[in-house]
Amino acid sequence: MPAIRITPVVIATALLVTACGKVEEKASEKLAEAAIESAMKKDGASDAKVDLSTGGVKATVTDKNGKSQTLELNNAKVTEQDAGIPFYPGATPIEGSSSRISSAEGNAVSTTLSTGDALDKVVAFYSPQIKRLAAGKQMIESSEGGEYSWMVSGASGTANDSLMVQARRNGNATEIMIHATHAK
Repeated sequence: MPAIRITPVVIATALLVTACGKVEEKASEKLAEAAIESAMKKDGASDAKVDLSTGGVKATVTDKNGKSQTLELNNAKVTEQDAGIPFYPGATPIEGSSSRISSAEGNAVSTTLSTGDALDKVVAFYSPQIKRLAAGKQMIESSEGGEYSWMVSGASGTANDSLMVQARRNGNATEIMIHATHAK
């Protein structure tokens, strides 16, 4: 996916603004949106529109060549179809953990789910599914220190697609992080 350069400072600023909770005053929200848009334009965007009213960051950016990219950071609605793999039964998305980047070349999604089930049950659910999905493709599977990871290149049939699933215990919950990219 060709990238509009969005610097870590721009993303950190956006995330800092949203992490502080809902912006109380509309004027402050509009000022923050304008600052992020200005920074994006400095980084090469010919047009940038940012919306912080959703509790996350929604931005549409058009580069100097007229190619658009849409970003939803911390508030995207990511589905099993978007991810390309079923979600663990009964797991719920962790608020503020789902993001999406879309362009004409493809999209990338990320979400973190939580379940009270044991890590071993989650691993038993995902391991055979990912292995079936990875048949004939490049796959890396690892486990270390109570964290399990699977990475599949070409997950949806093209070399530019990828899927990464990580599962780990966090207190009384098992967290499942899913990251997927799909070329168009």
